[in-house]
Amino acid sequence: MTDKTVFSPFIKQCFVCATVCMNVLSNGCAYGFPAVLLPQLKLPDSPIPLTKAQESWIAAVFTIAMMVGNFTMPILMGKLGRKNSHFFVIIPVTVGWLLIVFASNVEMLLAARIMQGISFGQVVPIRAVMIGEYTSPNNRGAFLSMNAVAQISGIFVVHLLGYLVSWKTTAAICILFSVISFVMTFIIPESPSWLASKGRYEESKKYFEWLRGLNENDELIELIQARKDYRENENRSSFKEIICKVEFYKPIIITLHISLLGYMSGGMIIAVYGPTIISEVMGTGVDPQFWLVSIDILRILTSFFAVYVMKKFNRRTVTFSSVGLCLAMHVAVVIYIWLVKIGVMWHVYWIPVVLLHLQCFSISAGIVPIITVIAGEVFPLAYRSLGISVSTAIATAFHFVILKTFPYLVTMVGIEGVYGINAVVICYCMIVCWFMMPETKGRTLQQIEDRFKGIEKTVEEAQPLSELAKYS
Repeated sequence: MTDKTVFSPFIKQCFVCATVCMNVLSNGCAYGFPAVLLPQLKLPDSPIPLTKAQESWIAAVFTIAMMVGNFTMPILMGKLGRKNSHFFVIIPVTVGWLLIVFASNVEMLLAARIMQGISFGQVVPIRAVMIGEYTSPNNRGAFLSMNAVAQISGIFVVHLLGYLVSWKTTAAICILFSVISFVMTFIIPESPSWLASKGRYEESKKYFEWLRGLNENDELIELIQARKDYRENENRSSFKEIICKVEFYKPIIITLHISLLGYMSGGMIIAVYGPTIISEVMGTGVDPQFWLVSIDILRILTSFFAVYVMKKFNRRTVTFSSVGLCLAMHVAVVIYIWLVKIGVMWHVYWIPVVLLHLQCFSISAGIVPIITVIAGEVFPLAYRSLGISVSTAIATAFHFVILKTFPYLVTMVGIEGVYGINAVVICYCMIVCWFMMPETKGRTLQQIEDRFKGIEKTVEEAQPLSELAKYS
């Protein structure tokens, strides 16, 4: 990798983003795959018949495996760096797709879902860390939003493929995305932030300038100064001491509630149990796979719109406007189904269509992108991989419970009961985020970290790069 290239810093950052997003797309395909697999295995001539318990485990075991990925990723990112860890993440999802291609029984399908779950659990923290560290503050929100675009695109691609071809052919095609991401990873450099955390300041400066050019040295000075101060004062804090630090526990509380908003908003449930939800809300006689693809198309288009929204508007504005719309749609679905059930009105075809599409619009326009954006911005460098992984692991436990209990909740309280429960949780999370979530748009990662610590430091107070280099 040479210092002089014909490509601008923005193009280089786009390439890093594309590398990560291609991996996210493959994992998005894995996440949405049950909506393709389960309906086909329920057919009378299915080669692998399923019980209801096996069906729920195929959907939910993915989230249990995610926790393994969540807790292994901090170790990998800390020891190997961001680039080498990204290579490692691609392996399990590829193995999972191969197991599905050659699957002949439920056990092989469960093993495949476990491998894919591990990969998804690993990609959640590393996608936020890499794009957050590699990109400029002015474009960071838009780049982080591309994670959501890639994930939703993966869900759409797998649903569309499942609509056209068999589940095994779908799995074979999805392997290509992992291979492309693997090849692209060879080209990107190591993270300047990680190099700085290891005291390798000259390399950090070299790759920072390769990625950002020479116009963002203020952030580089802040970064190296903060790492120098941390290394001088490092005292090997215990885990108990770390979790008591405000710059660690407050970002975790924020990201946990933002993640819970994402899960309870319905985006992930629709990706896995889409045909069931559509049939329950729209009534019998509809083609759930057709409307699932329709919703996926809307989510992809809205995700591209969200990139513009994240660049144009403040984080808090995007969060509370999108969450407010989603909450309104949940309440509207509950009222609509309740009125139909008590006989006050009958099924009006266009009403549930509009409600579900507006719900998914709110999810893709603000809720899903804000999850990755906030996760990539609020954690301090010293605990970034650990913080993201801990918060993701706890959120994943919630995720598992949601996916595992969904079929039983629908049976017990109906789809309107599920939407009602979700609405209550969304309202609670919205209140917590209103009081705790700071505005991060336009701030460098170091400025955000200093704000949590209660530090206000100007660039003039930092040492020049020539002096900082002496500590490498």
